[in-house]
Amino acid sequence: MRLERHLIATFMCLIYYSCVQARTSNAHAIGDSMPSRLECPDSSLAFNRLWVTMDSVRTNDSGELTILYIGGSHVQGGWIGHEMRRSLAAWAPHAGLSRGMQLPYRIAQTNTPTHFRTQMDGQWKANRCTRASEKERCEALPIATGIVAYPSDTVSIQHVSYLPDSTRTACSSIEIWTNANRSQWRWTGNATLNTCSPLPGRLGWQLEFDAPADTLALTFISPQSADVWYAGMNCRNKSTTAHIAFHEWGHNGLRIRQAAVQSGWTNLLQRIQPDLIFIGIGLNDAVDGEQLNLANFGAHYTMLTDVLIASGAAIVLLGNTPATHRNVSLADPNASIGTWLSQHGKANGMAYLDLTTALGGARITSGWIDNERMQTDGMHFTAGGYQTIASILFEAWMDAYSNAQKAPLLNRATEVKQAQ
Repeated sequence: MRLERHLIATFMCLIYYSCVQARTSNAHAIGDSMPSRLECPDSSLAFNRLWVTMDSVRTNDSGELTILYIGGSHVQGGWIGHEMRRSLAAWAPHAGLSRGMQLPYRIAQTNTPTHFRTQMDGQWKANRCTRASEKERCEALPIATGIVAYPSDTVSIQHVSYLPDSTRTACSSIEIWTNANRSQWRWTGNATLNTCSPLPGRLGWQLEFDAPADTLALTFISPQSADVWYAGMNCRNKSTTAHIAFHEWGHNGLRIRQAAVQSGWTNLLQRIQPDLIFIGIGLNDAVDGEQLNLANFGAHYTMLTDVLIASGAAIVLLGNTPATHRNVSLADPNASIGTWLSQHGKANGMAYLDLTTALGGARITSGWIDNERMQTDGMHFTAGGYQTIASILFEAWMDAYSNAQKAPLLNRATEVKQAQ
């Protein structure tokens, strides 16, 4: 028992060392952005598990690394996720890739993330968690996608990966999240369906194919009166070699309360089993300016992170990006939220990344608009700006991982294991 406590204490010191020492290795390539670091607490077994998984994926060509990025329009747009996938592919070029969740954004008449495209036929209705008149149905959904579609009579939907070679993200298995019974849907994708089994809790179905599919297509045969819902698909690949999945959970205009009150988070986390979660929520709350109720913000943020922490994933809280709203700077509410996030992370075993400082400070918006890295609304970025954000996220994460590998404490922990 004493030896086990020594091991745990050693790993805790390692996590603190690796996160605090993390710096972006090529900040000079990001223009006026600043060196960034992950601020980690001194006790987080979740990060140790993350480093072990990354070791396995990169050096042992085995295991699966799964990342979930939660946020608003920065995430729904997909440009950050697109760049993160490219960076991960370069980091572990031998690993397979999964495109992650495909949610029915287009049915809800909103933009689809850049990494996949959706086509559909027939009459659909949809609800989004950020629409006041529709949010209650999303909140009650047993799986927390934040968006839900309802087929009427016979309809179809198809998701296709938006990459030059979509076969690289083909799926040998998928989950479809729906309450439809087996007679109310059929698979119409480009691989033969071998087996189909129900998911627990009536969350949907798991499909196994005879070969990987890169066109994911379904037809629903259900009268509107049946109240059938469809909340998206999740690619899965059963493989003995290394694999990486990057999931985006993004909704335009998202505020912390809208994310926190989703009742199906536990089910979603059980389905995708993330190793690392980035949370980028707070910029839309900062729009309230002097009217920001930080106590309410904190209560809802805690409600969300309590569920996420229970998944066992390593969690990185992201500070807000610099912004103006209707020509008014959001520097003060962003700073208040950032201070709260930093303290919340330290108190609950989560990391924190100050994106305002990392991007160059609170007053960069006019310069970034002039340089075409930020849109003229002062809130959203261009593809180039989002690429910079993704580079900062990825480099801060990888520098923490690199320092964990180099830390003398890691060698001591290895020696203790060998002594056993």
